[in-house]
Amino acid sequence: MSDTPDRGVEGRPPLGPLRDDGLPTLATGEPVLARWFVIVMLLLVPVAIGTTIGFWRAIDRDPPAATERQPVGDAFITMARGDALFPATDVVEDGPSCAAGIALIGDSSARAASRRALLATCQLLRSGDMPMAVVGLERLLAGDALMRVGTFERSGVDASMRLEGERLVLELNARYLFEDATRAAPNVVQQLALLGDGEWPGDTLSAQAQVAALGELLAACGRLSLPGGVPRPCLDAEELLGSDDPVADLVAVGYRDRRDG
Repeated sequence: MSDTPDRGVEGRPPLGPLRDDGLPTLATGEPVLARWFVIVMLLLVPVAIGTTIGFWRAIDRDPPAATERQPVGDAFITMARGDALFPATDVVEDGPSCAAGIALIGDSSARAASRRALLATCQLLRSGDMPMAVVGLERLLAGDALMRVGTFERSGVDASMRLEGERLVLELNARYLFEDATRAAPNVVQQLALLGDGEWPGDTLSAQAQVAALGELLAACGRLSLPGGVPRPCLDAEELLGSDDPVADLVAVGYRDRRDG
């Protein structure tokens, strides 16, 4: 091997001899890479490794429990879905004939999903197995109600209802833009049952009201026959109601106990 320094290639200065730190230098003795840059890159390696490990641990964590997908709201919100993003449009159309008092807002996909979910809900309510939801629908139709579809911060929440001013707003998770919105009907039944119970809006939901609403959601699930398996909310309701004390389970995650007044 020659002891003469590398003369480089045409148009580029030749590399000089290696310094003691093992990094290449130019013939002038200047480093090819600034030493501070190399040191920073070396320090970032363990940071990148730690970030990657944390990312994969977050992916592999256990899915939220059924109670976590029923986060209690407040006196004006049934279930806390966090922040939400809705289509930037003010296009409104009337709901289906069975729910003509509900205005559907959003882009064409959002309005179509809302309509499909309401139509399926109306069919379920004709069975007579969901009396609280029937009362809730009557209350919704009696006011200037609105229905919309958006992306929820809490992705595990499928539906929610809130009072905005004097207007009741029924909301669906945007996942129903990408799957058959008929599968959202049990969630709509649940929200209507919570409204039909009579304690909301005006007071935070009690665990007893949610247990009753989950019972009607489960009754709705029993009347659905859909491809793609049983909707997740149906499995959640079955798990929650199969508990030894579902009221206590819901009280433990923030629901009010009606027995406490």
